[in-house]
Amino acid sequence: MHATRLFRRPQIRGAWRILGTLAAVVAVAQAGGCHFLSPAKVSPEPETVEAGISDASHVVQTIHVGEVIAPPDSFAESADHPPPRVRDIATLTPWPMSLDEAVRTALENSPVIRDAGGMVVAVPEAARTVLDPALRSTDPNFGPEAALAAYDTQLESGFFWNGGGGAITSAFSGGALGNFSQPTTMAKLGLGKRLVTGTHIGLGGVGGYDESLAGGPYAAFGGELRQPLMRGAGTEVNRIAGALGAPGVYRGLWIAQIDADKAQLEVEQAIRDLVRDVSFAYWELHFAYRNYETCRLTLETTRQTWQREQRRVAEQAGRPDDEILAKQQYYAADAAVQNAISGTGPTATGIYNMETKFRLLLALPTSDGRLIRPTDKPLSADFRFDWNESLQLAQSRRVELRKQEATLEQRQLELKAARNLRKPQFDAVASFRQLGGEPDQSTATFSQALNGWQLGLEYRQALGFRRENAAIRHAELRVSRDQAVLHEARRQVAAELRTVFTELDRAYGVTQSLAVSRDAAKSRLQAEVERHAAGETQIERVFEAQHLATQAETAFERSLVDYNHAFVKVHVVRSSLLEVMGIGLAERSAAHEYVSAEQRPSVFALPTEVNSVPIEAPPASEEVIPAPVPSETKGDKPPILISPSG
Repeated sequence: MHATRLFRRPQIRGAWRILGTLAAVVAVAQAGGCHFLSPAKVSPEPETVEAGISDASHVVQTIHVGEVIAPPDSFAESADHPPPRVRDIATLTPWPMSLDEAVRTALENSPVIRDAGGMVVAVPEAARTVLDPALRSTDPNFGPEAALAAYDTQLESGFFWNGGGGAITSAFSGGALGNFSQPTTMAKLGLGKRLVTGTHIGLGGVGGYDESLAGGPYAAFGGELRQPLMRGAGTEVNRIAGALGAPGVYRGLWIAQIDADKAQLEVEQAIRDLVRDVSFAYWELHFAYRNYETCRLTLETTRQTWQREQRRVAEQAGRPDDEILAKQQYYAADAAVQNAISGTGPTATGIYNMETKFRLLLALPTSDGRLIRPTDKPLSADFRFDWNESLQLAQSRRVELRKQEATLEQRQLELKAARNLRKPQFDAVASFRQLGGEPDQSTATFSQALNGWQLGLEYRQALGFRRENAAIRHAELRVSRDQAVLHEARRQVAAELRTVFTELDRAYGVTQSLAVSRDAAKSRLQAEVERHAAGETQIERVFEAQHLATQAETAFERSLVDYNHAFVKVHVVRSSLLEVMGIGLAERSAAHEYVSAEQRPSVFALPTEVNSVPIEAPPASEEVIPAPVPSETKGDKPPILISPSG
């Protein structure tokens, strides 16, 4: 009865209502994710790359790079399509493919972003995947969510039955309710919250039943506020070092976001390298076909020559030695055709070999009864780039430099945090505690323990600051090191740009010279064949001219591929390859953790008359051999000047 009357007292009922309110707040926070005291997220703005060479009317295709979540555990080739034999090339189904289609296929089939060197086999831990940014962002120890978790509201509750006396502390940090003897039963419920400014807030209550101390049921509530004034004070240091920051340990939100940004840059770099490798492999496969066609033409020519010599020997109009030499040349040309199909030697540039490498980059089965055949023609126009604009692009947008700049920014933030953490821990503290009504038979000690307030300052520091000074010096040295690395990286990028500029100019000049050489070799071969048919020359001169014509044709086709390689290299160094290939990295949404891209037609998909210039022989002269005419006067197309956007 006495306990029932005490529960009916207004003060006790008010205290229990407070405890009920706290319980409701906890329930809402758990169910709805209460974040009203969380620090604001500083989300990095995703960089969207716009295509520089395209028409606005082109349809934009969205590519989810590597959308396959769970690739097969094992990869087995189809039993119906074993590797083809050399002589089976005519039976394989042609698979026409443009460079844009190849790039799109490679991006769509790239959960693991492949490289031409096969590093995924040699060093699998170094392989880049489209999941890397999401993995970095969701790291429970070092990701942005882990940094924000330190500011989540903390709940503490418990219920105790005391079998004997003893002093205890309250449920709140700092002892908002002080020390008192343990009642017979006690339930506690409290909420703690750390703000991004470094402020710590605690609020809670206790209640229970004790006949000897409280004279029945009791309830009390209290709170504490702790505000750092020096070390750990302010939003900047908390977003750099985090709530649990210490000298040398910086795990705040900004540091975590920089790490996540660098992971995204690493994926962008891997995608750029994949597009570069696909382009290189595409043009190498194109050259393999051109080399095969040249060898086939040579084989047909030597076959006709051998047949002609067989007829002449049968008619007793030619020498048997010439027929044997023609036979030897025919089978040598046949061997060259087989090598052009399968590839031989260290480089192994045959069709089969290059197509296999190309399929690996595109994540296609190595054999499916089809043979990929490039349909795009290599660029032959005189592309020129502005040096100053290209250098500015390379210095500001090169992904390697952006990664190093992000690292330097991280080091500078760490230095700020280290200097703040050298300061003494100087806090302003305020707390209060209030008994929910005055029980009739409570002891004085019990009542005093649950009533009162406190206001003051708290100061502590390590004498000498040995660790803190070392952390500052360490952070300063890391800033100096990364500044030096960034400076040297910029110098090397400028040197790379100069090298690729020179290589592009050389490659274009070589295509012009070899085009003239090819035409001259063809003219000589035609003349020698006509003279031999008329019986005016020996067959050795025909085969010599044939050999030189084959070499000249192969060298010219090789020079075109080298020129296209040089064109791609320039865009890699000046950080515009994705734009010229029509690839734009789209924003990665929270619901879709894969990298998305937009594809527009690339420069290689433009009309042929835009990307090529007719090559004409320079005017003849009776006195001296003329130098090649400058590119401005060759053909009817001017040089193509490349702006920063293209």
